[in-house]
Amino acid sequence: MKKQLLIVGSLLFVGLGSFAQQVETKASFLSLEDVPQIPVSQRIAIPMPNKANDGFNEVPKNPINTVIEGGVQYTQLRELVVEREVIGLTQYDLQTNAAIDDRMAGGGDAISAGWIMSLEVTPFSDRGTGYNFNNGDGWEDQPYERIESVKVGWPSIVHTGSGYEVSITHPGIDTPLWMAKREIGSGSWAESEIPSEGPFGNLWPRAAVGGPDNNTIHVICVSTPVGNGGTIFQGQDGALLYYRSLDAGETWEMQTFAELDSTHFTGFAGDTYAIHARDGVVAFTVFNDLLDTFVMISDDNGDNWEYTAVADFPVDNYVIDSGLPEDEGYDYNEDGIFQEYLNSDGSGDIHVDQFGQVHMVFGAMYYMDSDTTDDNFSFFPGTNGLQYWNESYGIDSSLTIAYAYDIDESGTLDIEDEIAAYYVNLAGIPSMASNEDGDLFVSYSAIREDYTTGTQNYRHLYVVHSTDNGGSWNTDYACNLTPDLDYDGYESVFGSIAPDVEDHLEIIFQRDFEPGLHVRGDEDPVDINEIVHLRVPVDGLAECVDIQFTDGIDEMFEEGNVAIYPNPASTNVQVVIDRSGSHTISLMDLGGRVLRSFETSNMVIDMNVNELASGVYLVEVTQAGASTVVRLAID
Repeated sequence: MKKQLLIVGSLLFVGLGSFAQQVETKASFLSLEDVPQIPVSQRIAIPMPNKANDGFNEVPKNPINTVIEGGVQYTQLRELVVEREVIGLTQYDLQTNAAIDDRMAGGGDAISAGWIMSLEVTPFSDRGTGYNFNNGDGWEDQPYERIESVKVGWPSIVHTGSGYEVSITHPGIDTPLWMAKREIGSGSWAESEIPSEGPFGNLWPRAAVGGPDNNTIHVICVSTPVGNGGTIFQGQDGALLYYRSLDAGETWEMQTFAELDSTHFTGFAGDTYAIHARDGVVAFTVFNDLLDTFVMISDDNGDNWEYTAVADFPVDNYVIDSGLPEDEGYDYNEDGIFQEYLNSDGSGDIHVDQFGQVHMVFGAMYYMDSDTTDDNFSFFPGTNGLQYWNESYGIDSSLTIAYAYDIDESGTLDIEDEIAAYYVNLAGIPSMASNEDGDLFVSYSAIREDYTTGTQNYRHLYVVHSTDNGGSWNTDYACNLTPDLDYDGYESVFGSIAPDVEDHLEIIFQRDFEPGLHVRGDEDPVDINEIVHLRVPVDGLAECVDIQFTDGIDEMFEEGNVAIYPNPASTNVQVVIDRSGSHTISLMDLGGRVLRSFETSNMVIDMNVNELASGVYLVEVTQAGASTVVRLAID
């Protein structure tokens, strides 16, 4: 690895010296200097969390009561008809600490979708994989129970060539990974541990399927870090582990890599990696901060691997608080001190296309470690720019293909001072897919100048694409898939695309009314979050301006639209409504006498029922002339 000055020029990570002569100029691409950035006065570093959430210690707070400000008028210039449907709910609103895994598998008449779900007000004790299936005629009813028999989190969903769907999750900080498996779209789930011979526990898995018969399951994860209750494993605080099953999950083998051992890396953070496979090619990547960002590629289904650095961090195997050179970085905040260092934001994706070519995308991020006494380092959350790299590029040669837009054309990205804490780029959490022609598609979540609560800006879900296998991208005309035509104030994050594209992009994402998270970062009060599916026609992306939606949500209430937890109850209940907008809630006795009635736009409503006598009551929810009634039992 090189120890040299990092600069931002026509390429993102071009170093000085002979390397600059080795990188070919790539037309139609941008650098961070070319896309709108926040004003210098807002370029403030904040501490990076010293551990990733594993989902075993979070406790819900009270529901939020959001006030939405602002409103944008849209003029529809061209129709792009997108099918949109809410396919699930969750109160556990963290779908990843950084990089989103593959939460969709299949296409056409066999589409599986999974997400982290919890609907209880206990410490998320019901948390597990929320799952829905589309057989080509539509989605099943929204689930209210996880598919597993134990508390788990962080599912990766894959389909095997032998006709199985598999979900890989983590069930605890001191246990092996967990697998749920069944025939695609039907039957009961068979559950089992993925055998592990070494580490204290395995967390935050990512899975992919490949091999000659598409029955090889490849999984990467990390051993439980010390901060999450684990121990040092093979000299690393969070060792990266690779598991492989050649028979669709019946048997497993574990592998570690000499290139990734403690002499090269101090350890790896949760959720900062991705994996994908196609036929005999399998590739995974780790998106680091103060260490190299790299890819590992195997052309023989995981037997042998080759290491390639993507972003070469200038200090080898850097240890936090060791002190980075103050004159060898970049002066991102223009304070006269060159101590900001550019790398990935931990959030990205990797993809093997139909020709066996490896592509990756990730958010750029500036870091600094100026305080050498705090056992931590800092990052700049206002960094704007999504990067692209493929294996034909050299080291430090990723290029900017997407970004958050300067809507008011002021020359800077004008947003609120407080940025909702996802710890990623302002155009981050990408997911990548391709079709049989090698066209590439990348979804990402970008902040909007024109949508704000008055304190924080909202993010919308975008897609950018390339019709020449990554040679050029429609960077300046990325399609906003969530333009809020019906409501000015949705937060759209954690988009995940089914990796294999036919005529449509199959995407799920999480939305609610408040920027940021409950279980991490802002620690907003708990609220309901919708898991939304989008079916986006590929042939309509080229000139996307505005969108017309065909909703799968009928005007009338359907069974399952309203649920009450717990039921029976004794002191408090939560009414969960999966339809946005204003609605009236009425509590009645069996004689129809209204005991309590109020209007709200919240989708999770707390009700104290301590004063009610034991018996059966009715909860009526009314919206736009439609109503539904749910029975409530009081102990």
